[in-house]
Amino acid sequence: MIVSWMVKRMVRSAMNMLNEDDFDVDAFLKGWADDAIYDGTSELGVGETIKGKKAIADWFQKWKREFPKRKFDVKNICFSAWPLCPTNVCMVQWSLTQTDKQGREYRYDGVTVSHVKNLKTVRATEHISFAGLPQLSTLIRPTAKP
Repeated sequence: MIVSWMVKRMVRSAMNMLNEDDFDVDAFLKGWADDAIYDGTSELGVGETIKGKKAIADWFQKWKREFPKRKFDVKNICFSAWPLCPTNVCMVQWSLTQTDKQGREYRYDGVTVSHVKNLKTVRATEHISFAGLPQLSTLIRPTAKP
């Protein structure tokens, strides 16, 4: 019970940190293992897997530059802990409104599922609903020459 309360408080604090315009990425990732894995996905199957705390930090640096304004609204936090399990699971349901460098605003919902071992995130998987975003075709730029 106490561990669940502590973890939920730590998660809420981390999510609030992401709302700061120029949040400290290293401070945000303090609770992540050096060999952590970060998966981003959506109902469209669009996403990527990033391995290692350094690469994850680089991704967050790019994200905060591209979207300098963001506001997470945490809906629910669920933490499952069992003393004999080597890894516990934390789930955060959230809504996000973010504004890119050009001033365009995007809103979407998501769930982050984190596997925690020794109070460090070893894997985080985000499931994002793109409802409310522009059609995918407007977000993808062709990379090949005709």
